[in-house]
Amino acid sequence: MDDVERLLPERSLGDILNETFVIYGRHFAKFLGLAGAVQIPATLVLLAPIENAAIYIILNLISLIALVSIFGATIYAVGQHYLTDSVMVVDCYRRLTWRLVSMAILAAIFAVITIMGLLLLSFVGVKLYSFAVATVLILGAYIVPALVGPVVIIEGVKTIAALPRAFELVRQNVLRMIWDLLVCFLVAFGLGFVLFTPFILFFPSETDALSRTLVVISLIAPAVVVPPVLSIAITLLYYDLRVRNEGFNIEKLSQEMGLAAV
Repeated sequence: MDDVERLLPERSLGDILNETFVIYGRHFAKFLGLAGAVQIPATLVLLAPIENAAIYIILNLISLIALVSIFGATIYAVGQHYLTDSVMVVDCYRRLTWRLVSMAILAAIFAVITIMGLLLLSFVGVKLYSFAVATVLILGAYIVPALVGPVVIIEGVKTIAALPRAFELVRQNVLRMIWDLLVCFLVAFGLGFVLFTPFILFFPSETDALSRTLVVISLIAPAVVVPPVLSIAITLLYYDLRVRNEGFNIEKLSQEMGLAAV
């Protein structure tokens, strides 16, 4: 039990961010493969000409489904890291397929919150205070759905039952979770900005083959590298809530994921 407690202790936000990049760095190639398997084709599809609103909506739905797929697969990958010190991409997506309908419902929930958030931001305008308040409200609305992902993938609970389960986990930690989620989002956004900026600075003005290639790379690089970072961090936030509320440990994680700890 002492070993178990060392592996899954209570963690501060700084500890969670540090562990996020430790896990990501340890299995970097696997996480790139995991994200690239769905994000590369999804990003290439976004380059299709947008001729009407229906195509625009379809392209954005494809992008959302890709992100939720990476989210679900990464959640399982983090568990594999703790239990087996390895990441098997095929097994991660097999687990996602096991709860595909639940994750599709989760994608729909994310879509509704995102649309409502964009409408709210357009309503409050550009005033800094109003924008900040609206952003906090939007992030607050994402808390429970963000935790639904780990509940579905790790605990095997379907979405309808996972919603109250996620709410129960976060109920006494709402403000902390809003702050943690905001910081994790900013870290992921910053990483994406760093990856995208060089392409803007050295982007050729000609519309030749090189330019088109750079457009594709500038879209794919952040789309593949960034999502696992946020997904790993959210998974660790979920672990931390369960450790604090339920004494969550490796033995319990092993039982729920159906993997033997090494």
